[in-house]
This record gives sequence, C-alpha cells and structure tokens, in this order.
Amino acid sequence: MSFLWPFALAGLLTLPIILILHLLRSRRDRLAIPSLLFWRGLQQEKEGGSPRKIPLSLMLFLQLLVAIVLTCGLARPTLSFLLGLPEQTIFVLDTTTSMAATDVSGGDQTRFDIARQTIQDYIESMAASDQVAVVSLDPRPEILLTGNGEQKAAALSELDNWVPGATGANLTAALSLAGGLVDPDRENRIVILTDGNLDSDSAPLPAVTAPVEWQFIPEAAPPGNQALFDVSARPLPNGRQRIFARVINYDDAPVARTLRLLVDGQVSQEEAVDIDAQADAVQLWTVPASAESVAVEIAETDALPLDNRAELLLLDTTRRRILLVSNTPETLSRALEVQPGVDLAVAAPDALAGFDLADFDLVVLDSVPAELTAWPSGNVWVINPPVNQPLLPVETYALNLRPDPDTASALLDGVDLSGVYFGRVAQMAVPEWAGIDLMAATTEVETPSPLIFHGTVGSTRVVVWTFDLADSNLPARLALPLLTANTLTTMLAPAPPPAVPVGEPVTLPRSFSVEIPDGRRLFPSADQNIAESTFTHTQEPGLYRIYDSSDTLVAGFAVHAGSAPESNLLQRPDRAALEQKLTVIPIPPPDPDVNYQEFWPWLVSVGLVVIMIEGWLAWRR
Repeated sequence: MSFLWPFALAGLLTLPIILILHLLRSRRDRLAIPSLLFWRGLQQEKEGGSPRKIPLSLMLFLQLLVAIVLTCGLARPTLSFLLGLPEQTIFVLDTTTSMAATDVSGGDQTRFDIARQTIQDYIESMAASDQVAVVSLDPRPEILLTGNGEQKAAALSELDNWVPGATGANLTAALSLAGGLVDPDRENRIVILTDGNLDSDSAPLPAVTAPVEWQFIPEAAPPGNQALFDVSARPLPNGRQRIFARVINYDDAPVARTLRLLVDGQVSQEEAVDIDAQADAVQLWTVPASAESVAVEIAETDALPLDNRAELLLLDTTRRRILLVSNTPETLSRALEVQPGVDLAVAAPDALAGFDLADFDLVVLDSVPAELTAWPSGNVWVINPPVNQPLLPVETYALNLRPDPDTASALLDGVDLSGVYFGRVAQMAVPEWAGIDLMAATTEVETPSPLIFHGTVGSTRVVVWTFDLADSNLPARLALPLLTANTLTTMLAPAPPPAVPVGEPVTLPRSFSVEIPDGRRLFPSADQNIAESTFTHTQEPGLYRIYDSSDTLVAGFAVHAGSAPESNLLQRPDRAALEQKLTVIPIPPPDPDVNYQEFWPWLVSVGLVVIMIEGWLAWRR
C-alpha cells in the first residue's frame, strides 16, 4: 500500500490536540448531599494529590477515529498490483503431407490432428488481451491466422479449414516469417509443431527474437511406409496407353503388397509384388485407347494412406491446333511455332473454304477475308483488319503510332513496349462486346486508336490486333513472341503437366475454372479474366479437371502425394542439431504495467458516518 498525497498525513497531529483538550476539560458533576457539613475542609489544601488523567470515553474514541480516518483519506492510500504482460504465441505448423500419417493415438487421429488440437487448446485458454498467430511450415510459408482473445470463435472456426498437403518444408522462411510477428510489447514465444520430417542440412536458420519450443509429433519412432512414385502414362502407336508405376518400401523389413489398377473407376487388374527393405518394385500395364482416367493403388493400408493411390487423366492436354490464314505467314509462323504444344497449319485466304474451322482450336486471320461475314464458333485472332469488312468496321488508317503503356491490360504482362512503333493502324471504334487491352499514345491532333482489344461475340472469343505487323518493328523484338504467348494463353486451353506433387501450384489462364477432387468447381475472379494466374488449391491428391468458359472439359492434371521427403516416415532429424543451428536472441520484455486501486472514498465515507454518530451522541447529552 502507498499514499499518493503523503504530506496529508500531517493531519495526524490533530490526535494529541484532541487528547490535550479532553485532559484540560473540567467536569462538573451534580451530586445530591444531605448536609453542607460535608463541604467543610474543602478549602484546605490536600497533600499528595493524584495527577489528572485523560478521561476515557466513547466521544474521545469517536473523535480520534474521525481524525485518523479523514487524515488517511486525504493522503489517498492506494493498493498497487503488477499486471501480467499480455502473451503472444506464434505457432509454426507443419502442413506437409507426412503430417497426415495416422501413427498416433491408435490410428484414430493424424499427426496434423494432434498439432491442430494443441493450437485449439491454447486459443480456448487465451485471455482477452492475448494474441495468437499461426505460420505454415511448407515450401512457401504463409500466415494462416492471427487474432486475439476476443476473436476466439473466428479463430476456432478457421482451424477446421486447414488440411496437410505440401511437399518439403522451408523452415528458414517459416522462422523468418514468425520472427517478423514478434511483438515487443508482449511476452512472446514460438512453438514449432512438426513431425520432424525436415531437411536440417538446408539453408542456415535465422536468428529469432523469442524463445522457441519444439514439439515433435509423434515422440516415438514412426513406422515404415510404402508409397507410389512416378505413376505416368505413355501413348502407344495403336492409341492405347502404357501405364507405369513404381512402389517404394520405406521400411526396414521386406513386405508383400498388392498393386491394383483401376480404369475409369473400375478395377481392371491386380498384381502381387514383393519388395525388399528400403527397395522398390516396378509394374507396367496397358489400357485401352478409350480409357479416360486410370488410378493405381496399394490395396493394403499403412501409416500414410495419401501416398497409396495415384491417378492420371488421359486427355490430350495440348489442344493447340492452330490455323494461320495469311498471304505472308512467315513472321507469324515463327512466332507461333516457338510456342509449346502448337500444331500449326497455314492456308492462303482464297483456300480457306477447303478447311473445316471446327477442327482447329484457334483460327488466326491475318486480314479478314471479304467472304467471311459471320464469326466462326471457337477462337478467332484477327490481325490488321481491312476496310469495308462488316465484322470489324474499319474507318481509315492512322500512321506512325506508338503504344501507350499506361493503358496496357494483363494481356501485356511481361511485354516490353519501349521503342515499339506501328507504321499503319486500323482506326475503328471498339465494339461493345470487347474490352481494350492497349491504346495508342495520342498527340494534340490524333484521336485515340485501339491497338489490341478482345471480347466474346456469341460463342466466339475474338482477339484483335489492329496494326499491320509487316509495317512495324515488333517482329524484330522479343515483345512479339511474348505477346503471342499471352494471346494464346488468353484464348486456348492450358497445357499443365500431367501430374504434380501435392501442394505444388499450377499456372492456368484465369478464364478457366477447375474442378477439384471433392467435386467443387473453383472459378477465377470476375475482374481477372485476361492473363495467367497461379492455382494453389492442390493440397488434396486426385484428379483436377479444367473447364473453359463454355463449361467444356478441355484439360486436366493429377496431384500425387508420393515423394521422398514426405513418404519416408523413418527419417528423423537430430533434434539437438536443429536446436544448435537455431540462434535465439530474445528481446527484453517491457516493464509490466501497475494497477493502482484507490480506496480513500471508503475512508471518507466511514469518517462522515462517525462524525454523524459523534454529533448525535453529543446532542443526546
């Protein structure tokens, strides 16, 4: 306890004053006597009279109590309490595929479930001022969650959305991200929740400014595991497909396993294989040309079911059959042929009638033939549209224009337009069905001219380059193949790899949607329909089907969980070596706050009550 105004304690000097007043006070008591005879001798002086004493009374006690209580109240006594610093716990959560192993709690839970439960228990016990953050431990760490004790409900609901699914763990990047979240105004700690499937010989670990706790799940030695690797398909000359699969035994003992082939969801063949300890076995199958998908699986269960199955989508994912219609196709042919997966055909405009345009994924019209009065269905790329063509009403031509980079859309991503000029550009109004991708730079006398625009007319996607390639310096620059690649990406089906590791992002055009293995369809944002985007929802093994804007299946890819960093559950890091590599330089915690609790109003209230009692007693007398 302390006093905020200690000088007010001088009021305690009133105590001896009150005692002196009571000592000097003369008291005259009335006595009834039978005779004045008893007054005799009172005039005589007494020898050895006793000293005067302070008369003890209730009034004296009350007055002393009032003086003490009011004096202490004026001094403002307070009780001080040290407030605990708010805490922040930063969890580094291992989200790699090996965390899906069911070798804990009797197989009822995965390693990831145990780690997630640890975070859940902490969130439920948080005080309102505490803070929590979760950083993923995978190849590309990110912040999964931040919140305080007042946001428990939202944080707990977010936990249910997390699933393990990544290949490899970048502990250096994860710790750097966690270190950036350290709050100097809190007591911080970093908790690493991992199964220990880490590459301890990789990049050096950064210094962190908070104490680090390691929680390995499980603590006991993990079991062996078998996994499928390199499941792939190769087309044969007769149209059938050759399926290849390799199974690895990550165990210290030999095992016997059954490999099962499924074609279009139905079991086709089963093969028994014996695999030595820490060895592999290879199996080949041939499937009919009519097969649309295949799956290979290990019939027996083990600690990590995710890598016991691998699927393939047997589609022609190139889908880049292009017809170039031009009298001078040399420049465009070179730009198109360097693009991956392009099967190019060239035709003169007067020979266009001899081709079925439905056989091509893209028709490139270098100047639109006069006899073409309706857009063909599919994808059409127009270059240098002529005057008096009803599909694209060109008014006249502008000369010697340069592009305005400030008007470039995502279709021009990565294309350097500096120094590019166009000798002749068709001047025309942009159709209502199109959006502008690039405008020409204007001068005081020029009217703005579109250089590139695109849109959809009925069932036809159209991209228009209004300039004449032969009358510009674009063919001599790297910008032409890059611009050609972006245009093809905008219009044609993607050509992703047939299989990717779990958690690996895939680059896809934003104009396509993806159906993930659980049947949900993921669509791009409405305001991002031009260039490529990175599809990152690949945490679940299985088939991913890609659909175009007309809801047609055009491509697909598979996500496989089998990988050396994740499937080998026996590899365990040296915990002591990891801790030695990690440098911890904790920042000093701030001084704790002090809470002062004043209670002088209670003392003053007691004093006033005592004064009222003392006054009432004095009035009664």
